[in-house]
Amino acid sequence: MVKHIKIHFQMIDLKTKAFTLIELLVVVAIIGILAAVGVVAYSGYTSGAKKTVSKQNHKMMVRQFATMVAEYEINGSINKKVNGGAIQNFTKKSSAFDCPSFQHHFKDIKTPYADSTAKAKDQDNQAWAGVCCNYGKEGRTYIWEKAGGYCTFSTYIDLNTLVYDEVKW
Repeated sequence: MVKHIKIHFQMIDLKTKAFTLIELLVVVAIIGILAAVGVVAYSGYTSGAKKTVSKQNHKMMVRQFATMVAEYEINGSINKKVNGGAIQNFTKKSSAFDCPSFQHHFKDIKTPYADSTAKAKDQDNQAWAGVCCNYGKEGRTYIWEKAGGYCTFSTYIDLNTLVYDEVKW
C-alpha cells in the first residue's frame, strides 16, 4: 500500500518592499527645506520678542518712576535702591530724583539683547545712567536728567527705533 502524499510548495516572494534611493533623497530634501524655513521663522520670532520685552521694560520703568514721584508728593519721601542693592529712604527731592542714580534702582531689569559676555561682566541691565551708548544701543534704556526737573528715559529698541519718555519730578 503506497500512499501518495501531495505536498504543495508555495513560491515565496523574496522581494521585500523598501524605499528607493531617490525616494529617500526627496524626503531628506523636504526635511532640509522645512528646517531652513523654521530657522528663519524662529529668528523672526525671537527678534520680535526681544523688541516687545524692551518696550515693556521701558514702560515699567517710566510707570514706576511716575509712581515714585506721586508717592513723594504724598509722603514727602521715597525708598529706592542704591548702588549695591540696598534700599535707602530719601526725603530731599533733588536727591530722591537724581535721575542717573535710578540705574541702580532698576538694576534687576535685564535687557533681552544681552549676550553671554555682557552677562558675565554684569552689563546685562536694561537701565543705564546718562546718554547713549557706552555699552551698545539695542535694548538699553538711558536715564538722564533734563533741565526743569525732568527725568528722561530713552530706550533703543533696535538700531533704528527709539522709545522716549520724560517724567517731571
